[in-house]
Amino acid sequence: MKRSKKRQIVIVGAGLIGSIMAIALASVGFDVTVVDGASEKDRIKQNKGRTYALSRTSKNLLVNLGLWDEKKLNVSPIEKIVLSTKRSSSDSIRHLAHFNKESSEVEPSSYMIEDYYLRTVLGSELDRNTKIQLINSTEVIKDETDSYQTKIFLSNKSSFTAEILIISDGRASGFAKRLDKNFFQKKYNQVAIVGNLSHQNEHSSTAHQLFLAGGPLAILPLEGKRSTFVWSLPMPMGNKLGASRDDIFTDSLKEYVGDILIDISQIGEKKMFPLFLSFLREAVDNRKVFIGDSAQAIHPLAGQGLNLGLRDVACLVDTLLKGKKLGLDLGSTDILKKYESWRSFDRISLVTYTDLINTLFSNNNFYLKFLRELGMNAIDKSQLLKSFFVKEAAGEYGDLPELLKK
Repeated sequence: MKRSKKRQIVIVGAGLIGSIMAIALASVGFDVTVVDGASEKDRIKQNKGRTYALSRTSKNLLVNLGLWDEKKLNVSPIEKIVLSTKRSSSDSIRHLAHFNKESSEVEPSSYMIEDYYLRTVLGSELDRNTKIQLINSTEVIKDETDSYQTKIFLSNKSSFTAEILIISDGRASGFAKRLDKNFFQKKYNQVAIVGNLSHQNEHSSTAHQLFLAGGPLAILPLEGKRSTFVWSLPMPMGNKLGASRDDIFTDSLKEYVGDILIDISQIGEKKMFPLFLSFLREAVDNRKVFIGDSAQAIHPLAGQGLNLGLRDVACLVDTLLKGKKLGLDLGSTDILKKYESWRSFDRISLVTYTDLINTLFSNNNFYLKFLRELGMNAIDKSQLLKSFFVKEAAGEYGDLPELLKK
């Protein structure tokens, strides 16, 4: 009988979170194996055109791992955030609130980053790092776990044993289904249409959030005279608009963005996906821990999905490193429960916050509209409240792990 190869840590999923998890663990001395069912080429193709809002603390993580290079990552800072509302395409845009950068000495609270550039930088580091083994185009088909180790069986007929299995296989987590994990789920009956635009005017590093009758429309700055958009819409309306020809869709978009962007044209394909909330009640299991979208998938309204996953990464690295220094078993219940306890408040609060904001801003109820506009006006007049929300957007709250600190 062929003997299983022994590994310290195995990660299932080589997406952004799984890759950064591997690099972060390797940076503090762990030997890591990463397994993914897709090839690197397929992962790049599948995520073509995607963009992310990266918080200031998430930037710190990339800096601390030696991955931050503004030119290679084609980064665009967000210097200002403007919140507005527009009741219909024929109405004018009404200002609700704006958030400027705290001061010229302080870094922006957020940065826009494109999937292709981030994935390319991560791919180079995975190839270069001798403490990381990456196995592409290979599925995990089964696992067996006891009190000493977890054993995983791969589709290429090989197998590994490890102290701990970190699962980052995305929203439709095959591992979670196999383990019959208990999720809290909520369908929003909305779709998000996302894509990139070129335009004639400068965006001045300003992010816009337009609250429309159908749902919020975010316009976020990219490098050069380009922007990305995320438009959340009720399912019937969104499906119809998402399936329309690019010129028809762009004309519809023009009606709402007004003079925010001038002479817009679409870059590449627009994409559409259903919106739902998915929250794994227990992110740890027997020698297993779920991170990123495998543990929680939230509404894109606040642009915090990737940042939430990166906080998982930083906290888990901190927890495992402390366990290693004490000579503890990495997959022990004590270590995993410490991680879960650390992350629980942040996970629950952000999931609740995004769900509440979506409920508040994605409907036409007269009283809710009155309350939200009253609230926005109050925030706009209070520098204290503005500073609070900017720091929240920057990720500077709670008990921060070392990797998120400057």
